[in-house]
Amino acid sequence: MDISKAMELLTLNQRVFAVMGVWPLSIDDRIFTFFAGYMAIHCCLEYAELIQYIDNLEYVVSNLTETWTHTMSLFKLSACRYNVKQLRRMLLDIEKDYTIDKYETPEEWQAFYKYNRIGYKFMKISLPVIITAAVMYYLKPLTGQLSTSKALAGNSSAYVIPYRTRLFFEITDLRTYVMVYLYQMPVVPIVSLSYSGTDYLLITLLFHVCGQLAVLSQQIKKTMVHSYGYSHKISQIVTKHVRLIRLAKAIDKTYNLLLLQQIFGVTLIICLVGYNVIVNWQSGPLIHLFTYLVYISAMLLVLLSYCFMGDCLMNESTSLCDAFYNCEWYNVPPQHARNLLMCMARAKVPLALTAGKFYILSLQSFTDVTKTSIAILSVLRKFL
Repeated sequence: MDISKAMELLTLNQRVFAVMGVWPLSIDDRIFTFFAGYMAIHCCLEYAELIQYIDNLEYVVSNLTETWTHTMSLFKLSACRYNVKQLRRMLLDIEKDYTIDKYETPEEWQAFYKYNRIGYKFMKISLPVIITAAVMYYLKPLTGQLSTSKALAGNSSAYVIPYRTRLFFEITDLRTYVMVYLYQMPVVPIVSLSYSGTDYLLITLLFHVCGQLAVLSQQIKKTMVHSYGYSHKISQIVTKHVRLIRLAKAIDKTYNLLLLQQIFGVTLIICLVGYNVIVNWQSGPLIHLFTYLVYISAMLLVLLSYCFMGDCLMNESTSLCDAFYNCEWYNVPPQHARNLLMCMARAKVPLALTAGKFYILSLQSFTDVTKTSIAILSVLRKFL
């Protein structure tokens, strides 16, 4: 049992958050203010550009494809800073479980370590995909010009910037174009890390709860087999059950509004990016089509992560209820049986991850949101 392998998940989270200055255990408000301020100005310029061309449907779709993602990134970055106290408490709480002494058998350790590895592998896979999507989108104007063999010099119409923002001057020379292009470069790391970082912390916290629920199920089975020390063991089980319920509710309270915005935003973005895929499939450069495909893959991966986590949480809650039910609680002394029955009654209501406190996230939610995006896309196609 190597605890250092399990700690890799927290270490990876810390590295991602430290770049943005919002790691809950070590906040750097100077870095956060710079990135949040830059992104706020950038989003305002994007919305100003959107209003200017509001009567052009194709331009509005292209603008919203960028603007909504950037707005969500700013919202997630700000939400992380706003909820820093709650996040700090939760991180300090789960750190107690990263000690070998907490796991008495290899089965308990494996139950915890399984979910820890799922979270770590998901981060290792999704982060490169999200960064690749952001970089490819940033380089899209250059790759488009290369694919169509357009010359920049002396051709003002060829000066296409990465993101559709309102400029209060006209780009007429290559030097100005390069400066504007470089000015928009910070959007890439801000969007990549703020968009994914908040999700990764949610993954870490929620999979930790899932792992501890699985450990608790193992402990219940073991306690019922070995009757020695009933009083102390059952007291530990009840205390841990209450702690995990509180932790799961704290996570949901911190993230539910953020997830509501995410579900709505991802639904819209999948639809808009799908529209761009159809347009580029018919007439656009092949490299642009590939860029949009990577973009939509990243969005689907984010959506899948929310729904998969919610599904795992409900499944482990149900398994815990089964563990309580299947133990021989009727052979336990009455004073202890009463505690087990109370835990059993509470476990009948599965813990859940929600968006806005009303929409339960599960794998069924993933199919529902995807179908909704496709339905909206089918309406947009009529305007092609």
